[in-house]
Order: sequence, then structure tokens, then C-alpha cells
Amino acid sequence: MGSRRDCTWILGLSGFGVVRVEGDGEEADSRLRIWLQRRGRKGSRCGGCGRPSRRVRSVRDRTWEDLPWASHPVTLVYGQRRLICWRCGIRTERIEFADPKGRVTRRLRQQIGVDCQSMPVSHAAVRHRVSWSKARRAELAFLADWDSRRGRRRPRHIGLDEIQRGKGQQFWTVLSDVVRGEVMGLRRDRTEETAKSLLATDLDAHQRAAIQAVCTDMHRPYLNAVTEVLPKAEVVFDKFHVLQHASAALDEVRRQEFFRAGAVMREHGRGKRWLLLRRWKTVRGSKRRELEELFAANHRLFKAYVLREQLDRLWTYKTRPGVLDFLLGWIKALRWQRLPEMDRLGDFLFRHVEGIAAYCDHPVRFGVVESVNTTIKAVLRRARGMQNENILLLKLKWATARPIRSSRDLARFLGLQPMYSNR
Repeated sequence: MGSRRDCTWILGLSGFGVVRVEGDGEEADSRLRIWLQRRGRKGSRCGGCGRPSRRVRSVRDRTWEDLPWASHPVTLVYGQRRLICWRCGIRTERIEFADPKGRVTRRLRQQIGVDCQSMPVSHAAVRHRVSWSKARRAELAFLADWDSRRGRRRPRHIGLDEIQRGKGQQFWTVLSDVVRGEVMGLRRDRTEETAKSLLATDLDAHQRAAIQAVCTDMHRPYLNAVTEVLPKAEVVFDKFHVLQHASAALDEVRRQEFFRAGAVMREHGRGKRWLLLRRWKTVRGSKRRELEELFAANHRLFKAYVLREQLDRLWTYKTRPGVLDFLLGWIKALRWQRLPEMDRLGDFLFRHVEGIAAYCDHPVRFGVVESVNTTIKAVLRRARGMQNENILLLKLKWATARPIRSSRDLARFLGLQPMYSNR
């Protein structure tokens, strides 16, 4: 197995030396057991306060899983002492290379934590030859340590949106940093109390004071929560949700015309629902000709489609009076069109014109909120479901913050501790 000095140098744990190394067999992948002892005269430190103490009550062997040597998995064995501390009482000594209650070393915990962000925990557990529960605890400790070392930024724009999880009416409320595209908080349900708790708990006083605009949809509980917790912030309605209401009105017009116009409309309109909901600039070739034939057969549907397309100009104005003038002109154009569905849409938009016009002063990145929802769904699929809300939030913060973007970033997380040699 080599000399003790060589094994101590390979192990690379500062302050610890190798006593002996034993293998469980002669196979190429057999497990190595490495017995350690402390080096130097500093003695042991209390696991509570960190003060040195030489009063030992008892000694008991304890094991930790460590990074493998070639194809050999490694188990570290050390006689951990129970110290008598004048300040804390009887406490176990502090182990520098592992957490107080951990069963893996910190460097193996980092490796497992990074791997769990790109594969299921069960796959990472098999790869590192540990149990599923040990891999899950290592991932949680790694993410919690990473999140605790991050600085708390003060975003100017935040997003408050809902995401459906599972079957039925099961929703989660997501708080995100729209400027950087990162998840900041997560809560079950989408009630007003949930939104208030999310804004008041996950944001400190300095962060709440720096917020200028909140990007959200027209969900009334969210609006009430923002008004109460963030009275100085303005609400900016998400463009995606506004156009979603417009598309719903257009689809209702199509449904009414499909049953009113008879056989002629059914000949041209059957199977055209999703084509009709597409934007005109994204329709190409034969699909555009199909729409033209549909509009030639039904002019009311054509007028509703044009009105829906015109709403995209709401976010091109630079002043609030310009937004209001355009919306009033759009509503005025509905006067003789005999489109009650679009009339109801006009009334709905006029009631929420303040939130739409707030985009002129606060140009929020609308696509970030929806991209965060897509990232959440991808994390849930990769994790095969998630029952622990705390670890789900940490995984979402990691996925949206993307702390590893280059080999240098990876080395910062997986870099080994400084080598120690007694030569």
C-alpha cells in the first residue's frame, strides 16, 4: 500500500496523518479503509464553541466515506473523542474535513451535490456507491452551504407568478428576480395569505424597499398582497397573460362562429383552432394560405384576429397617455363589429390599464417569468418529483443562478483541500 508518508500525502487532509491502510480484498474495486490520527500538538477543539480542550472523556471509532482512490472506494476511520468543555459541557470534537453529523467528507459531499444537479439522486448514489438517503442528505447540505454563502441582492423588478404542479388544481406561487432570472421563494397554493408570507418572509426590509415594480398576472389575491406588503411598488401586468386573455376571446369567437355559420364555416374552420391562435408573423407557407381561406369565408373571425394582433402594440408606447389613447381607440373600433367577446375583452383591459401602462416607466423583462416556470418543470422532471419543499427551493435557486458556467467555476466547487505532507 506504500509508506505512511505517501498515503498521508495522497490523502491530503491537513492536520491528519495515515496510521494504516487495509483493503477488503484483492479485487480492482475493493474498498480501502484508512485509519487516521491527528498530527501536531494543538489538541482537539470543541464541536460547539471551537475552543481547544485536552480533557478527553471517551474515544469511539467513526467512519466517513471519501473520494475514491482510482477504482477503490475509500472509508476513513478515526477515533473521535468526546471532550469536556468548560463552556459547552460534554461535546464531540470538531472534525475539519466533515460536517458535525455528516457521514461523508466535505469534498465527497461537494461532488455528490454537483452531480445531483444534473442527474437524479438515485443515479448519483449509484455512481458514488452510497445509499440514496446519504446522497440526499449530502445534496441538501451542499446546497444549503452554497446558498448561505451567497449575497442577498436587492432587485428592482421581481416576478410573482403561479405554476401548476401535478394533476388537478394544485398550484405553487413562485417569487423570482426578473433582473437576473433567479428564483427567490416558493410556496404552496396561490392564496393571498401565501403571497403575503412569501413577500414578507423571503424578502428582508432592504430588499422590499429597493423593489420598484412587480410583474404579475391579474390574479386578485396577488394584487392585494403586493398592495399591502409593497405599497411603494407598482404592478406591471405580464404581457403573456394579457395576450392570453385576448387569445381566449378570439377562441370564443371561433367557437361561436363555428356553430353559427353552418356547413360553410365547418368546411374551412375544422381543425384550425391552434393555427388561428398563432401569431401572423410566425405563420409561413401553406399554413398562411389556410388562414387566408378561413378569413375569406368568415369576415367576423378575420376582424377578431386583426384586433388580437393589434394589441401587441400596447407595449411599444413610451408614455402612459399613449397607451391609454391606443386602448380607447381600440375599444372605439369595436362599436359596430358585433363581437361581444371582444367587447368584454376591451372592458377587462380598460379596468387594468394602469398595470399595462406601468410598463412605460418600468420595462420589465416579461420572458424571464415564463422561462423560470419552464426551468421549474425541467427540475421536477429530472428529480422524478420532489416532496421536500426546502430542497426543491434550493435546487431551483441553483438551476436559475447557474453558478457553474466554465471549468474555472467547477474547480471552485470541486477543488480539493490543500495538500499536507510531513516530508
